[in-house]
Amino acid sequence: MIEFHDVHKTYRVAGREIPALQPTRLNIQAGQIFGLIGHSGAGKSTL
Repeated sequence: MIEFHDVHKTYRVAGREIPALQPTRLNIQAGQIFGLIGHSGAGKSTL
């Protein structure tokens, strides 16, 4: 099983905080097939 709880990421650019990933919770059970899709800039790679 893979679990993420309240994962988030913020980048600081020119003194401003830019949220890249808002608090996220994810549970993937053993044997479950999982895909991650989303628009460009949605935070897929950050996750």
